[in-house]
Amino acid sequence: MKDARIWMAVVALAVAAWSISPFVFPPRAPAVAEESIPRIRYVCRKSGEVFVLPLAGDVVDNPKTGAPTLVPAVFDTRRKQWRPGPPLEVMHRQGLLRPAAD
Repeated sequence: MKDARIWMAVVALAVAAWSISPFVFPPRAPAVAEESIPRIRYVCRKSGEVFVLPLAGDVVDNPKTGAPTLVPAVFDTRRKQWRPGPPLEVMHRQGLLRPAAD
């Protein structure tokens, strides 16, 4: 009889912990507000067209073609145009990653 009570108490505690855990440990991090995501310039590797988009990663889908051809851009002062830049972590380390002034 004692064994049944102990097991029922253990099961009751497990059910209580399972039902309370979503409130204590949220399933995912809170969403980030759209306006807090910096917008940077991306350049298409094929056409050279420049887009100002929210920071999303090293390679982003082109909004016109849907192909993943957009990469972060840096301004080439010698040629006076936007060129494909290094990966985002390198740009951040070198201080090249700045929000676009629309």
